[in-house]
Amino acid sequence: MPDPPKSDATIIPFPQRDPTIAGEARLSQALGALDAALDEQRRALSDWRFAMTELGIGVAALSHSLAGYQDSLGLVETKLGGLHEQSARLAAWADGVMAHPLS
Repeated sequence: MPDPPKSDATIIPFPQRDPTIAGEARLSQALGALDAALDEQRRALSDWRFAMTELGIGVAALSHSLAGYQDSLGLVETKLGGLHEQSARLAAWADGVMAHPLS
């Protein structure tokens, strides 16, 4: 018969009530633990709100930068359009000169 598989599992015993603590004291401990948990939750929520505010500021700054970049690209497009027109005029002039060379 084969050996049963070995396990590295750790068995954690279920917490037992301390019989020396009275019901009212247990309730007081539980309420204290609940207050501590609520305080921790409030701090976590405050930290989350702060992080969301910082994220909003960062996104607004990024939006502003992108708007400036878009404006710059518009100017480049306008200048390139003007250069294209100028190069087309020069090409037409060069074609005219080549078609009618000086004698």
